[in-house]
Amino acid sequence: MKTRIRCLLAALIATNVAPMRGPALSPSVALAPRRRKVKPYVLGCAAAGALSTCVSHTLTLPLDVLKTRIQSDAALAGMSLAAVCRRIVAAEGPRALLAGFTANGCGYFMQGAIKFGLYEACKRRIFRELEARGVDGRTRHRVPVWVASSACAEVVACLALCPMEATKIRLVTDPLYASSTLGALRRVISENGVTSLWQGVAPILVRQVPYTVAKLAGYEVISQHLRNPLAAGVLAGSAAAVVSQPGDVVLARLCGGSAQARLTGVCALEDASVGAVLSSITNPAQLFVGLYPRACMCALVCASQFFLYEALRPKVVTSS
Repeated sequence: MKTRIRCLLAALIATNVAPMRGPALSPSVALAPRRRKVKPYVLGCAAAGALSTCVSHTLTLPLDVLKTRIQSDAALAGMSLAAVCRRIVAAEGPRALLAGFTANGCGYFMQGAIKFGLYEACKRRIFRELEARGVDGRTRHRVPVWVASSACAEVVACLALCPMEATKIRLVTDPLYASSTLGALRRVISENGVTSLWQGVAPILVRQVPYTVAKLAGYEVISQHLRNPLAAGVLAGSAAAVVSQPGDVVLARLCGGSAQARLTGVCALEDASVGAVLSSITNPAQLFVGLYPRACMCALVCASQFFLYEALRPKVVTSS
C-alpha cells in the first residue's frame, strides 16, 4: 500500500498537478509574494479608534451634560453656558457635570472601534475594487469614497452606541432616574422593554451619520492641506457640529423622556416617534438650541480624538 501511494505521488509531481488543489500555478504566479493581509491594520485602527473616541468623549463629558440640559430643560434654554453650569453645580453639586460617565465611556468605546475599523476597511476595499476596474479612485473619486465609507461605518456603529446613549441622556436629564448606569438600564428595560434601548436609533442616525461624514471626510480633506491633526480636528469638528445639530436636538428631546420640562413643555417620549418631536417644534431655531456648547465640545472632541488616533493607529502599511 505504501509503495502504491509513493508511486501515485511521484506521478502527480511528474505531471505538475497539485493534488486536491486543481491545476498547478505557473512559476511566476507560484513565486509571487503574497499581499499583506489588511486585517491586522484594520484591527489596529479599530483599537486606536476605540481608545481615542472613549478618551475624547470622556474629557468633554461636562460640556455634553450642559448641552443636553439646555436642550431638554425649558428653564435653562435661554441661559448662557456659564450660567447653566453655575446653576447645576449649585443645585446638584459638581458630580452632576459627570452624569452618565460610565454609559458615555462604554458607548463611545464600542462606537469608536466599529466606526474607525469599518471606515478603514470599507475605504481600502472600495479603493481596491476601483483599481481592479482600472479607475484611479485615490485621486479622482477619493472624496465620494470617504463619504460612503464613513456613512456605512457609522450606521453599524450607531447600533452599538444607541443603548448607552439613550441611557446616558436619561441620567443627564433626570438626576434621580437611577443611581448607576446598570440601574438605569434595568429601569428602562423593566418599564419599556429591551427594544426601547434602540428607540432613539432613528434620531441617532440623523445626528451621527452627517456628523461622522463631515468629521471623517472633512478631516481627510483638511489634513491634505493642514498637517496638524489638532487644527484639522478643530475645523472638522466645528463643521460636523453645525451639520448634525438638528438631529442632536431631536435625539435629546426624544430620549430625555424623564425630564419634566421641555422647550415646549411636552414630553415627546409618550408618542415615541421622531415625527411627534418634529411636530412639536414650532420654530426652526429650536433645532439649533445648544449649538454653541456643542460646537465647542465637538471641536475639542475631534481635535483630541484625531491627535490620539494618529498617534495610536498602525503606521506602516504595504497594501491598500
